[in-house]
Amino acid sequence: MKLSYKRVILTRELEDIKKDKPLFEREGFKVLELPLIQTKVLEFNLPDEEFDYIVFQSKKAVKIFLGKVNLKGNKKIVAVGKKTAEELEKLGYKADFIPENESAKGLIELFKRLPKGKVLIPRSKIGRTELIKFLKETSFEVFALDVYTTEYVFYTREELLEKLNKGDFIIFYSPSAVKAFFANLQMHKIPKDSLSLKFVAIGKTTKEELQKHSVKNVITSERPSTEDIVKKLKELARDLQK
Repeated sequence: MKLSYKRVILTRELEDIKKDKPLFEREGFKVLELPLIQTKVLEFNLPDEEFDYIVFQSKKAVKIFLGKVNLKGNKKIVAVGKKTAEELEKLGYKADFIPENESAKGLIELFKRLPKGKVLIPRSKIGRTELIKFLKETSFEVFALDVYTTEYVFYTREELLEKLNKGDFIIFYSPSAVKAFFANLQMHKIPKDSLSLKFVAIGKTTKEELQKHSVKNVITSERPSTEDIVKKLKELARDLQK
């Protein structure tokens, strides 16, 4: 029987896991690395248009797009959340708008209050499309620009079970990682309910993806950040050991 409740499985890209790992270890957690996704940068050309808004829905979109393009003019920059805004600041840009609800739904609520105009969205090729659909339906002119895609990482049955059977919590930072996880389980015919794991989601969209796969009691933190996840799991680990 597991007594520690301090073993976490991190599923994002390896580069991101390396950044997050010390935050967990500092609080006494043992980290198991199980990267389930990897980014592939795509070739892209900026449309020959002037835009009123440019929307970044992830730190990766910021890094990849602004690694190739210098923003000019008076376009308003929209960031999905504080972490994405911080990534913009690292590159010398400032977000004009950040929704209170740091999600696609929050962006939709934000644009309900903004003047109509042309919107550029550098994005993942397999990213969610709720915002694009809303903007088109409400008379914004939308240019969705695929700048990267996310590919799944697959493991042998032995590699996968070795990690999964050693964990207490498994943490997902994106719907893509959730889909990759269940693709691995399906490939090896491993029932979800055979795993003694507590599922953790960084935010609402990732939680919703887990729920689509019939995961109940998904753990989330107040704010979508690694620091808040660590704090939440520290409290849970303490409660579970009482």
